[in-house]
Amino acid sequence: MGLWKVKADADPAMIKSAQDKVARFKEVLPGCLESVVAPLYVPEMSQADQDAFGALPGGFEEMARGYNWIIYTVFESEEARRIYEEHPAHMDLQEECLAIWIGDAAESALVFDLRLPS
Repeated sequence: MGLWKVKADADPAMIKSAQDKVARFKEVLPGCLESVVAPLYVPEMSQADQDAFGALPGGFEEMARGYNWIIYTVFESEEARRIYEEHPAHMDLQEECLAIWIGDAAESALVFDLRLPS
């Protein structure tokens, strides 16, 4: 998974291109079960949330720390995930990412994995 900080004025065609390329991961990457790029859903902060976590002026939007898009991928194995890392389809996102992100990867992307227990 990854969280992206996408420019407010990002070219919609570049965003669509990134979405299309990621959607094709399931077709071209062995062991890729799911792949999507979408806007990050940030719900309104309820009163119960405010009571539990504190009344943040910006609500959950503030907690998102500027990340506003997500890339979500699921792989059938660690080996499939490793293949993805250097696969040309993954590397082919560079043009779109550099065009839509607010800066370089260090500033614009937070990447992490979730490994479910067996």
